[in-house]
Amino acid sequence: MKLSFSTLGCPKYTLDQVISTATTSGYDGVELRFLRGEVGLHDLEEFSSTGIKQTRAKLEQAGIEVACLDTSVRFTSPDPEERAQQLESARTYARLAAELGSRYIRVFGGTVPDSGPEREATTRRIAEGLAEAAAATRSEGVTAVLETHDSFCTSVQVAELLAYAPNDDLAILWDVLHSYRNGEALEDTWNALGDRIKHVHLKDSAAYSPTSFDFRLTGEGTMPIREFVSLLQREGYDGYLSFEWEKAWHPEIEEPEVAIPQYATYMRAL
Repeated sequence: MKLSFSTLGCPKYTLDQVISTATTSGYDGVELRFLRGEVGLHDLEEFSSTGIKQTRAKLEQAGIEVACLDTSVRFTSPDPEERAQQLESARTYARLAAELGSRYIRVFGGTVPDSGPEREATTRRIAEGLAEAAAATRSEGVTAVLETHDSFCTSVQVAELLAYAPNDDLAILWDVLHSYRNGEALEDTWNALGDRIKHVHLKDSAAYSPTSFDFRLTGEGTMPIREFVSLLQREGYDGYLSFEWEKAWHPEIEEPEVAIPQYATYMRAL
């Protein structure tokens, strides 16, 4: 298994700072979400038609892979124009990922109503949109990974989604905290989704429930991280364990200079 961190944890960093942090702390890769305070990476010079070659060269020279390119793509809206824009965003990020040598882009399921006819209609829309996006990204040689998030945190919820539009192109990004805090045992998630799990988000927490969670430095919460790593080792998972420290959304938590190196140190000990 390899270690990466999401730049969600260091949202104001430049590319050079991201690379320096990765190499100094002993990471194998980075997951790109923010850069220089911007979340729309495709609008930045570093990812322009000319800049992206230099970006890839810098990363390769440092021996750092792009573990995943994160998008906000989701298909909850019934509006055809909005859905077309989401599909085009998936295609754009897939092309960027391919140029960076990354195998994955992250996509979301989104939120659906708790019950009623609109729940079924929304879930179906999401499933159909994700199927189309996954096929489009596959044509670029990149796999779309659906994060266990929002209304699709558990394998049961993901199975409901896939039942509306069976889709072999769509893989899974397992955010362990989200499935676990919703009451699903680690083994149950893996047994149901293991053949689709290609990327992992990991973070520690001490106060978590289906409705909320807090953030703790790795090993200082009560998430069963050791058991999780042992499970993946037994099952032969060889992808990334990516640290998702949500500093951009929660500025009060520890600074990236503290949290990102600490995660690498803790995980290497495991």
